[in-house]
Amino acid sequence: QSTWGNYPCAIHAMAQAQESRSTFEKVTSLLQQHGVAFTVTQHEAVRTSAEAAAVRGTALESGAKAMLLYNSRSKDCPFVLAVMSACRKLDSKVFKSILGTKSIRFATEEEVLQITGCVPGAVPPFGSVFGVRTYMDESLTQQGCSIDFNAGLRTHSVAMSTQDFVRVETPVACRFTTE
Repeated sequence: QSTWGNYPCAIHAMAQAQESRSTFEKVTSLLQQHGVAFTVTQHEAVRTSAEAAAVRGTALESGAKAMLLYNSRSKDCPFVLAVMSACRKLDSKVFKSILGTKSIRFATEEEVLQITGCVPGAVPPFGSVFGVRTYMDESLTQQGCSIDFNAGLRTHSVAMSTQDFVRVETPVACRFTTE
């Protein structure tokens, strides 16, 4: 059986069928409304941060990795978006402490699609577009003056200034990653 990444081709075909330009259009519209200078690059479909950096020709560090997390203790808004430099890993113990909870988990593929309208690998770092609070690890601002991310589609990347990202998204800035 052929695979795409670690996933059977049937899952890849399903992901392609479910991808929608809606989130891409929301993100680029948000950036335009705020007068942000950004570039869009089209490329082959990617799922991982390493694949994205390779196809973009950029450093892994500049990738803004966005992970949708579920906090079962929060009844009002159980989902949050954790954004970090793509070369870093989430420290769940620290992040649970930041949220004041004892339990978090990664959102399922179905939850990611339901909340963001995106398949995993395409979620942009703008939780505000989905009505979800964004937490940004300080590694993102420390890695350099620009960030790159998939913008709702695994075939479309946006490059923009880190400063503009912070200004537009106003994320909760904290430390919650390890190398």
